[in-house]
Amino acid sequence: MKLRQIFITLLLLCSFNTQANEESPGKIVKETVDQVLSILKDDRFNEAKRKQMISDLISQRVNFKDMSRRILATNWKNATAEQQVEFTSLFQQILLNTYWIRMNQYAGERVEFIAVSSDKDGYATVDTIIIRDGNNIEIPISYRMKRFVNLWFAYDFVVETLSLVHSYRNEYAATVKNFGVDGLLKLMKQEVDGYDEE
Repeated sequence: MKLRQIFITLLLLCSFNTQANEESPGKIVKETVDQVLSILKDDRFNEAKRKQMISDLISQRVNFKDMSRRILATNWKNATAEQQVEFTSLFQQILLNTYWIRMNQYAGERVEFIAVSSDKDGYATVDTIIIRDGNNIEIPISYRMKRFVNLWFAYDFVVETLSLVHSYRNEYAATVKNFGVDGLLKLMKQEVDGYDEE
């Protein structure tokens, strides 16, 4: 899905420093971008090591449970506790796998930080632009962040006005309507298994 491929670009910025209670959201994002780019450029790491290191960063900095709840929306409340756990786990694997495919195509993109705004207490948005100098391509991306206790985590990403959460919500809602939550989980597991077999 082309839209999903576009969104994977934004995941370059999705992990956040655990010292969020001491730093602004904008500084947190910038420092983490530098960490991710450093891993990608470091010749000491082979592909498997890079994938593991970056996947670990993402897993620690994105609140996949909150993102999953927003994606399923009303279907989250209708799902059992076991289905919620399985959905969150499968969605995390899908996003990490798709992200890594995009990272293997990394071609020296750079990031400019435009603005940081406080949406309301405990919420912030960091606006950035990903630039590909060789192609004169600029992709505006906003990172929606939420504070949990004293730590900031990503819960949504918006590229050119398109929300990752809304995109997956529309796709998965149609699947649940036709096949139920168990049907969605089955299709997601097939996607994860298909990637592992490649």
